[in-house]
Amino acid sequence: MSGATAGAGLGASPAVRTTTPTRRPTIADVARLAGVSPSAVSHAFNARPNVSAATAQRIMAAADQLNWRPNVASRRVSGSAGRSLGLVVARDHDSFERDPFFVRLLAGLTAPLAEIGWSLSLTVVPPQGELGVYRQWWNEQRVDGFVLVDVRRSDPRLALLEELRAPAVVLGSPPAGSSVPAVTLDDQAALEAVLDHLADLGHRVVARVGTGHALAHEVSRAEQFTRAARRRDIETVLLHWPDDAPDPVRATLEARRGATALVVDSEVMATELVAHAPELGVSVPADVSVIAWEDSFVSELVRPRLTALEAPVETSARTVVDLVARLVRREEVASVVVPGRRLVVRESTGPAPATT
Repeated sequence: MSGATAGAGLGASPAVRTTTPTRRPTIADVARLAGVSPSAVSHAFNARPNVSAATAQRIMAAADQLNWRPNVASRRVSGSAGRSLGLVVARDHDSFERDPFFVRLLAGLTAPLAEIGWSLSLTVVPPQGELGVYRQWWNEQRVDGFVLVDVRRSDPRLALLEELRAPAVVLGSPPAGSSVPAVTLDDQAALEAVLDHLADLGHRVVARVGTGHALAHEVSRAEQFTRAARRRDIETVLLHWPDDAPDPVRATLEARRGATALVVDSEVMATELVAHAPELGVSVPADVSVIAWEDSFVSELVRPRLTALEAPVETSARTVVDLVARLVRREEVASVVVPGRRLVVRESTGPAPATT
């Protein structure tokens, strides 16, 4: 997936981790730390005149230390009613709107959330603003937990959420050493199916085209891809989609170093290749075969239609909701591996071109 299952890990199942989040700080905790009554904390945050400036400053310092803020939505009720799952997407709005994965993810999350009486809180922000949103949403009690997508190799969100003691689940492969539970895909069989399909068609040099965003799942996928190809005596070329190039399709085709097949991380990039390559004198699949690591309705719109891997986005999303809800109930949870992608063969793959 371009994001989550967009990126689920491959190969052996990750080591099982169990996580039990600690209790969220309360107004009583702030009052105790500041040496005042809970009503004084409430008065300080409401700027009441009966709290001195020195006392208000002490209360604010205690609240900052505990990462606590009043519940601005005033939505705390008994049980699970009124709870919310937070999804912060660090992308520009154009790339978010053009990514079919997020359409499926949002649909996959909202259905199980509705079943348990939760809502989804979503925002799209530039990368430099995402940490502030996590801290603000949690401290102001706007959400009860988070789902993380597009997790990077060194992702500051993980340390922040541990500091905040906020329930969170990663959708996709987490970085090594992360204690945040994750929902990943068992994609080894899918990877083997892709390479077997291309090998049967006579392809001996295959390029993998990633986004270049240093995502944890892309690193894992590239390593597994190279190892699996080597077992078949297939040469691999690892490329990054050049977003900043004047013509990303031309740049990718020129950099493929003899590869007769391209395995592309997203269906959006793959459709650009299929649509634009003929204008550059490259025929799909006669000159180069193209496979998208993600499948969606977009794969059926382009001609030739895209061979792609269909991911169980809805199953993964439902599993995420279940894990976050259990964390909120302060239950122990472990990372979960769900069944992987399925190869759907269409017209964008064909026999390798003859060599002279």
